[in-house]
Amino acid sequence: MMGSPMLRIQNLQYAIAERRILDGIDWILNPGRRVALVGPNGAGKTTLLRLIVGEVTPEAGQIQTRKDYAIGYLPQEPLSLEEGTLLDVAMSTHPELMTLERKIWSLQQEMSETCEDQPSLMDALGEALHRYEALDGYSLEAEAKTVLKGLGFKAQDVHRPISEFSGGWRMRGYLTRLLLQSPDLLLLDEPTNHLDVEALEWLEGYLQSFRGGMVIVSHDRFFIDRLAQEICHLHQGKLKRYQGNYRQYEIQKQEEEEFQEKRHKEQQEEVARQKAFIERFRAKATKAAQVQSRIKALQKMEVIEGIKKRREFTFRFRVSQRSYKEVLQIEGAHFRYGDDWVLRDLNLRMFRGDRVALVGPNGTGKTTLTRLIKEELTPQKGSVQIGQRVRIGHYAQHQVESLNLGSSVFDEVYASASDSMAEEVRTVLGLFQFTGDDVFKRIGILSGGEKARVSLAKMLVSPCNFLLMDEPVNHLDVTSRAALETALSNYDGTMLIISHDRYFLDKLVDRVVELREGRLDEYLGNYSRYLELRQERQEMQLAATENVREKDAQGVASPAQKRKEQKRREAEARNALSRKLKPVKEKLALTEGEVQILETRKSEMEETMSLPETYEDVDGFVNLQKDYARVCEELDEQVTEWEKAQDAYERILQEFER
Repeated sequence: MMGSPMLRIQNLQYAIAERRILDGIDWILNPGRRVALVGPNGAGKTTLLRLIVGEVTPEAGQIQTRKDYAIGYLPQEPLSLEEGTLLDVAMSTHPELMTLERKIWSLQQEMSETCEDQPSLMDALGEALHRYEALDGYSLEAEAKTVLKGLGFKAQDVHRPISEFSGGWRMRGYLTRLLLQSPDLLLLDEPTNHLDVEALEWLEGYLQSFRGGMVIVSHDRFFIDRLAQEICHLHQGKLKRYQGNYRQYEIQKQEEEEFQEKRHKEQQEEVARQKAFIERFRAKATKAAQVQSRIKALQKMEVIEGIKKRREFTFRFRVSQRSYKEVLQIEGAHFRYGDDWVLRDLNLRMFRGDRVALVGPNGTGKTTLTRLIKEELTPQKGSVQIGQRVRIGHYAQHQVESLNLGSSVFDEVYASASDSMAEEVRTVLGLFQFTGDDVFKRIGILSGGEKARVSLAKMLVSPCNFLLMDEPVNHLDVTSRAALETALSNYDGTMLIISHDRYFLDKLVDRVVELREGRLDEYLGNYSRYLELRQERQEMQLAATENVREKDAQGVASPAQKRKEQKRREAEARNALSRKLKPVKEKLALTEGEVQILETRKSEMEETMSLPETYEDVDGFVNLQKDYARVCEELDEQVTEWEKAQDAYERILQEFER
């Protein structure tokens, strides 16, 4: 198995004033397990992490760890780090190395200022250098610089004072220190808040190979999806575990809620039937015993709560007028501000119904490209042509400045609505959390985030058929993001989306266009497929470059080249194996989750069937037996599916070994 638990929490209780945040939390975390802690805002996720590291004290319960157990904690709030350079902060978890480094520098300075030979200084320097090497100081410094580079720092940044960096960049420095510490458990509270996409992807790769345990609190669903092996949902003081990543958790949770709602409905029907019997026969002496029996059964009945229905938005964004087939054609476009070319030789075609993500590092010109498409800018070379009957709807953060501050939310959005969307304005505003009297608030009193949501609503109801969206989900919670994903998935126009929410992109786009160093590269598929294809391209380019370098003058492969070629073939085989195994692994995780849910249901039913009062209600017992038989049948089916997936997994491994 996975070894003994490295963290055990038992009956943890914590409250703030009258509000109980944690109510009897039991949690076991095994070594090397990557867990995402999710739940609504205010559920107590950060509080739970702070309890684990001892920043706050529980009212009751226990938190047990091993004696030699090290925890690294990245909090949400800005940190006040110690003085020194960025590299000093990154390596500060190794104080002896830092002391030695300062000593070495001091001895070298003293020797450079002394003209005469100083044997004592030479001996002291040699001893310090020897100790520094024995403690693997050179490797640690190299690793620190690698991590800092991965998190977005430049080479010249490492010797700058940490005080010169903004809060977000200081958090990256602190994260570097945690990673170099290599703790047994990493607690990461919103680690993606201060990272761009490139730093995020690097961090994901680093954490996937991290050997310790991990608890992640994050609103970045894609980040969780790529890392988590288990999801723990914290809600109303209780913690519930789900096997698999975020997508599998969503499926399991939906099935669980549907099952609970079914049980709630059946129980309500049974309660109504029993109450009707009691009322009908209460006055009849011959039925007195049965009436009393049913009254007691109702009093003892454990109430099954219904699921509080979230408001669902199932409307469809309709295009009032379809564009012609060709929506956008960019040919050989160049653009520059001053002397520096921002965009060089861009070529891009988009057709009606395309759903394209525009990605690339910050500052590469994504916004400039959207301004060219909107004809706010003109390329110095090449052309940008918009197709016939194309009406562009553009969303960007700065558009809040164009809102009429004296208008109400409803009037502002309604004024932009097409005829086909006029009746849907209230529904769209509900999607963006404007309900009831909120729709009559003046724009002038809204917060910045609320104004941004009004701008987004205006674009979506307008008579446009080509959406240009620049970070459309920044001010939406997870529920609203999911509703917008559903609405846009049914949109019959064309979309070009810039977003850091990769989960959002993954659900919507069928093509990814990457802008890097002024040029465009296209990848067919969603965001996950883009990452796979980009990795394959990079490996092929690297292999081709190495092959060219290592050919000898006669064009015959050298021994080194042959070894490289063998490694390339092995890497290709591993990648092919990984691609084959990926869907099978997902199937295994999904069926394991289903088996766990069904086994829990089966146990609950068996416990109910063991109670004497269950048999007093003949009809209810018959229904319970039917449900029990159905659950057993479904459990057998899921176990069979799991076995098939396991067999497929083993067959693929055997084929690879041959």
